[in-house]
Amino acid sequence: MKILHISLTLQGQDYVSLRYFWDKPADYKEHRLLLAEIKKLSDKAETDYYTRLPVDYATTGQALYNWLDKSDRILANALKEPHPQGLIIAIATDKGLAHLPWELLHNGHSFLVEKTPPIIPVRWVSNGKAITTANSPQNRPLNVLFMATSPLGVTPELDYEAEEGKILQATARAPIDLRVEESGCLKELSYVVREYETGYFDIFHLTGHATHEDKKPFFLAEDEYGNRVDSGTADIYNALQFRFPSLIFLSGCRTGYSADGAVPSMAEELLKMSATAVLGWGQNVRDTDATAAASQLYWELSQGGTVTQALSSTYRTLIQQKTPDWHKLRLYVANTLPEALVTTLRTRGRKQLPKPSTTVEFRDDENRLRVAKREDFVGRRRQLQNCLRTLKTDFDKVGILIHGMGGWGKSTIASRLWDRLPEHEKILWWRQIDESYLIQKLKNKLIKPAQLELIPYLENSQIELKYRLSYLFNQLSEMGEKPFLLIVDDFEWNLEPRAGGYILKDTAAPILKALVEAIQETGSNNRIIITCRYEFDSDLLEYFYKQGLQPLKGSELTKKLNRLDNFQSDKLPANLREWALNLADGNPRLLEFLNNEVLSKQDAEDELMKLEQTPELWKEKIIWEELYQLIDESLQKILSCCLVYEIPVSMAALEAVCNELPNYKQQLKRGLNLGLIEVSPEVKEENRVYRVSRILPHIITNIRLPEAPKVYSLYQRASDKLHELWGNKENKNEEKWQEIFRLKFANKENPERFRQGFYQMLAVQQYKNSYQELKPNQAFEFELRKCADDLVGDGLCEALANYLKQKQWRKADEETAWIFCQVMVKEKYESWYDLLVNFPCETLRKINQLWLDNSNNTLGISIQGGVYQSLSGYDKWGQFCNRVWGSPCESYNEIMEDIEEREKNKMFVEPTSANLLAKLPALIYTYTSNQSAYSYIDSSGSVYHRYNNHQVQNSLFYRAKTCKVFSVPDDSPMNHCDGLWIGSL
Repeated sequence: MKILHISLTLQGQDYVSLRYFWDKPADYKEHRLLLAEIKKLSDKAETDYYTRLPVDYATTGQALYNWLDKSDRILANALKEPHPQGLIIAIATDKGLAHLPWELLHNGHSFLVEKTPPIIPVRWVSNGKAITTANSPQNRPLNVLFMATSPLGVTPELDYEAEEGKILQATARAPIDLRVEESGCLKELSYVVREYETGYFDIFHLTGHATHEDKKPFFLAEDEYGNRVDSGTADIYNALQFRFPSLIFLSGCRTGYSADGAVPSMAEELLKMSATAVLGWGQNVRDTDATAAASQLYWELSQGGTVTQALSSTYRTLIQQKTPDWHKLRLYVANTLPEALVTTLRTRGRKQLPKPSTTVEFRDDENRLRVAKREDFVGRRRQLQNCLRTLKTDFDKVGILIHGMGGWGKSTIASRLWDRLPEHEKILWWRQIDESYLIQKLKNKLIKPAQLELIPYLENSQIELKYRLSYLFNQLSEMGEKPFLLIVDDFEWNLEPRAGGYILKDTAAPILKALVEAIQETGSNNRIIITCRYEFDSDLLEYFYKQGLQPLKGSELTKKLNRLDNFQSDKLPANLREWALNLADGNPRLLEFLNNEVLSKQDAEDELMKLEQTPELWKEKIIWEELYQLIDESLQKILSCCLVYEIPVSMAALEAVCNELPNYKQQLKRGLNLGLIEVSPEVKEENRVYRVSRILPHIITNIRLPEAPKVYSLYQRASDKLHELWGNKENKNEEKWQEIFRLKFANKENPERFRQGFYQMLAVQQYKNSYQELKPNQAFEFELRKCADDLVGDGLCEALANYLKQKQWRKADEETAWIFCQVMVKEKYESWYDLLVNFPCETLRKINQLWLDNSNNTLGISIQGGVYQSLSGYDKWGQFCNRVWGSPCESYNEIMEDIEEREKNKMFVEPTSANLLAKLPALIYTYTSNQSAYSYIDSSGSVYHRYNNHQVQNSLFYRAKTCKVFSVPDDSPMNHCDGLWIGSL
């Protein structure tokens, strides 16, 4: 790839030389200019680009292009040079040039990054030498070290698993070796880096929030408890143990931002610390855009593409996907630009991805307890952080109780805590406990001469156990010895059922009591970890932090499946994979069981059917036989009602669907204690969400949703409660909105459910003509498409006619949008844009006539069409928005308030009134105006479908549904404006 270097050289106090050269710095062309010109350019970037409402990006890009090109066309002539492999424009970062958005360079026809071969601007941390390329790809899959940070209390909370999951999904056909550091803590990252030889990783990817404070850039990492740690570039450098990979991707806001050159970006700082190439973001970036960029980048790199080819592909893909933040991604390089990091997939001798490890570690004396090795452990970050925080900082607690259904990884979490507490002397105690075994365990740790003197007192059975333990803990503390960490695993062996729950056996109760009281009374730092399937009834639990668990989901589940070879798509048909996943419901032990003992067989389908029909073959892996006696009819009904929710919900939501059953709160508590209801890891109880395990209906046939029609009222109550809890503008979670609408639409006794759901969505949706994350809209449309066959096709305009007769303009406008929405779903159009392009002309004419007839020919689609046709000149669409709605950025509520004010003041009288702005109908256009799609009908019966100018080619204007095709002459004025699709009825 050819590299055009552009740098600034001081010429006295007031002037600089803008120099252009290829391979030899001495062989340059230059342009002399005032330093003030650089300052002026930077100031313009602040007002035109680094602002909430930026100037059109193409305009900014063309201004930067012209500035580099100068009157002697230096840049244009350089671009004419042959560059079949692509061209890199390396722009020096000093003297304020790093601050400018070079990614937007635009030659008047397109952004340079869109060209083929690619033209990629990079930021060059220059030492005066030309950039050299390094092309020594490794003949193996791409190795990536990934760490995501999302500290507690930092908003918005990142879905730190989503980006990783997207990378895995994008690279499925060219798998990468993605090593994940789960903690978000740079200290823990340094331990991982030490495990691998120098040069093992090609890329280090750090994703999370970043910020500038006191004019210094920081990445918001986590400590071992999940608290915020403002980490500077030096902290990242130290964590990487001076072993920089070829590429570092700092996927955080403004990690590639340099404020007017005064404060270098984190990317620049890392390059000055000897990093080779660093990707960062020049401004704030949305999670979804960062994730999309990472997915495409790693897909290209995993295929053997060069770094700049991958960056070019990423830019083009993001532009095609209309991703607004595409240009914020910035590549910084110093002396060396890495090319391909790995070879292409079919290269001879290319190493295969290491086979997933299925080995386990044994920690108990008898080698019976099996836990996942550290490198095989996935997820559970918040649970680990909660437990560590308690064990290290909460001195009102003596330990933690990790509880939940069998197979959820309680023992493995305890094992990871074992790793993270090196300051403790470890004792593992498995299953049944008794006093003699405890004494023996403690004796085995007393090996120093001074410690041996404590053994006789410890063994004296004439002294109460509590006092012996207190004496031991005190003496060891005075000697400066490590405190004990006692892990009591599979503690359910020490419980017995009583009154619908579990209590301590009489042999175990005094031992646990003695341990708790000895730690409490001595104030020592000895700690206890208990893992148990059930939360039992005991006053002693007041001194334990209780950590519930839930199954793996999202990218945690994806990571687990990547370690299970028989779940891979190339080995398992999609229907069998989905069947197995539903059966396991995210339970790690069941996933391993299905992978190793079911899906590995040739008759896997028959085996799955056998398991589904005969749960006795596997249920003991997650539930004990004696538990069946405790799951009585009352609890079964409670659990059955809670199955109405498919995602975790608050306790208030569970109570809402159970409140007609007797003792429902007590029964819900029993379900939690018995491990039948999953619980999320939030520390504060009011923030936790819950879900009934989907495994239960497989093993207890009486736990199932009620039959219709009884279930319909359950759907209604569930939907109403979730709408009360989540149906507001603060809810940006699409999954929650989908659950609201899924439940709403499931109530088939309510014929108005779809229209009601549409109005619920409208009530919170933001209708501005700027790019928005339309979560309620997307969720509504997603769920409505599932019910397309249930939408009524007759009487489409009846409600609209009634609203218009009653002059209920807002209701009529909403109903118009609802008609459009129904047509889109029934006709299976992919988007509102596709709908407007293809909207049935007969229906459009009927809607228009209803508006005309009921507004004295003042309101209607044809009235708006007349306004549009009366316009001329540049940007007719922008003129139209200003004439009709007042502003392209005006919200729908503002539009309606203006309409209602005009109606109040009797301004809907004469259609030719100078004050008339034909705003209605408005909703269907404010809904999609950012896509520049628009349909209308004029008084002559012609149908118009407006389309963005950039997507019209060769003067050919395609037809809308049932419309004829027209060609437009090349010299037509329309060929130079915003474009119309024209047809007739």
